[in-house]
Amino acid sequence: MKPVVVATSDLADGFRLAGISVYEVDDSPGAPAGQTRAIIEAVLARSDVGIVLVDERYMADFERAFEGRELPMVASFPAEEVQRNETYIDELTRRYLGQKIYVEGS
Repeated sequence: MKPVVVATSDLADGFRLAGISVYEVDDSPGAPAGQTRAIIEAVLARSDVGIVLVDERYMADFERAFEGRELPMVASFPAEEVQRNETYIDELTRRYLGQKIYVEGS
């Protein structure tokens, strides 16, 4: 099973250099609507994809589309442009586990 990445053009080339298939999202102001839908359909048409790594700005569409499927798995990676009130890992654990995890320590 292969990974694929859904990212903007500023990150796409780096993933391509690493040998990973990339679906590029145009984030410019005049970008066509429905880009993520077309990418989702293209990924679902492939039988060799095991994981889809998605820029977190587009994750909601992918979570809905891949909900209930075993494969491919969908995971997000942080976008610098997104402002957060809590750390990224705290946000992820709260979103996927339903609660924040506290660790006692010195």
